[in-house]
Amino acid sequence: MHTFMDGGDNGFAAAVFLRFEEGDQVECSLVSAKTRVAPLKYLSTPRCELQGAVLGVRLANSITKSLTITVSKRYFWTDSRNLQCWLNSDHRRYSPYVGCRISEILDSTNLRDWRYVPSKKNVADDGTKWERIPDVSTGSRWFIGPDFLRRSEQEWPRAPFTVGTTDLELRPHLLLHCEAFVRIIPTGKYSNWKKLQRITAFVLRFIRNLRKKIKGQSYTTGPLEQFEIVEATNLLYREAQMDCYCDEIALLRNRQTDINVLLPKGSPIFRVAPYIDAAGVLRSRTRIQACDHANQETKNPVILPPAHHTTHLVMQHYHEQKNHINHTTVINELRLRYSISRLNSTFRKVRSNCHKCKIERAKVIPLAMADLPHARLAAFARPFSYIGIDYFGPMLVVVRRRTDKRWGVLIPCLTTRAIHIEIAHTLNTGSCIMALRRFISRRGIPIDIYSDRGTNFQGASKELSILLESVNQERMLEEFVNENTTWKFIPPGSPHMGAAWERLVQSVKRNLQQLKLPRLPSDEVLNSEVWELLIV
Repeated sequence: MHTFMDGGDNGFAAAVFLRFEEGDQVECSLVSAKTRVAPLKYLSTPRCELQGAVLGVRLANSITKSLTITVSKRYFWTDSRNLQCWLNSDHRRYSPYVGCRISEILDSTNLRDWRYVPSKKNVADDGTKWERIPDVSTGSRWFIGPDFLRRSEQEWPRAPFTVGTTDLELRPHLLLHCEAFVRIIPTGKYSNWKKLQRITAFVLRFIRNLRKKIKGQSYTTGPLEQFEIVEATNLLYREAQMDCYCDEIALLRNRQTDINVLLPKGSPIFRVAPYIDAAGVLRSRTRIQACDHANQETKNPVILPPAHHTTHLVMQHYHEQKNHINHTTVINELRLRYSISRLNSTFRKVRSNCHKCKIERAKVIPLAMADLPHARLAAFARPFSYIGIDYFGPMLVVVRRRTDKRWGVLIPCLTTRAIHIEIAHTLNTGSCIMALRRFISRRGIPIDIYSDRGTNFQGASKELSILLESVNQERMLEEFVNENTTWKFIPPGSPHMGAAWERLVQSVKRNLQQLKLPRLPSDEVLNSEVWELLIV
């Protein structure tokens, strides 16, 4: 398959021929051809030739896919020297118009399939030169191809395909020459400012020791000295500034007039009056140069880019120095030494990325509470049908000339939250049974009785815990469990399941304190006051 392409001021064209060779017999015939009129907007001749090449490549690919025979070889013929240069050079160096189309051509064809043909032998030239009437007879070259295709390949045009570049359609570039900057430490892999400072200082010491070895001088060993840490810190500052303000630094090093004239107004450091100090660090001039109480770092703070990793490490260091609190103090400390644009928002970003602050700010997601048991929702049941039972105390009472202990037996209604209080003289099983019998005589037989197994009394007095263990739970079950009543124990170690009566213990104790009982009341006074409390 031979594809001829051409372009001119009036339009561009492409013609595709198939050449058959069998023995000494050679046949060539036109398969398809296309022409396009040049756009109304002016298009240069080299661009028209490029458009003709794109048209030819697309036409050849379309024909190749539609043919039922196999094409053993494809050739693309052009008479454009500019197209040859574009194909043999880096197309990214040229304008987007040329680069995109050359990229499409190279994606669809192989560069070694392209050949140069003189304009007189280019068949596509008949479709672009409209000054003369082309010969379109049956035997013309438009239908049977050029004469050289019917000869052997050795007799085809052998003009070399141009290898080189052309200045036509070159993309404009702005070259800014600045001093080469070699990064010594990859700051991005460190998360601690002090550690980064010391590692940089040791690397610089190693470099100095190598130079001393060449000169035959003694090495520097031992702990780091102050000037070494300062030198390492200045190097880290310069690296961060070169990453973001390299153009401004290059202008400042070659300044001849006022700085505000040199720096573009769109520069982020235009308004801070920057200058380069003796250590090569970019600093800002302030209006407090005459202040004797301020140090040099406060008068001329270091300029740091807000989005750089080094700046974030510095902020994290001050944040940790203040124990992750006192954020306004941290910002003030930073302003005393550094000039950082968007300081507040940048510091908030550093705080939001602080792992310790994330843990402290984390909130526990409240769990979904389970449904209330049936005993809490028996709305139309008789009061005290579903009860809980718990002890509180002890309370001291006077009996003749001695003192004795009494315990309160709290029996709340789980549905209405009403309470009933009985006084137990001891913590043994018999006393508990008597208290429950007195309750049943007044309130009726309950349906369900809920209580714990004594493990939730661990926080009460030691005596209460020891005596509760002596309660015979089996005997109580035999006494009160029948066809009408069920005794249910909450699981061990789960006092939250008895919160319905545990909370009422606190309310009863608070009200008993407000009754202002004698220091040692008698049994009769205690019982009277307790019943008065229930009536109220």
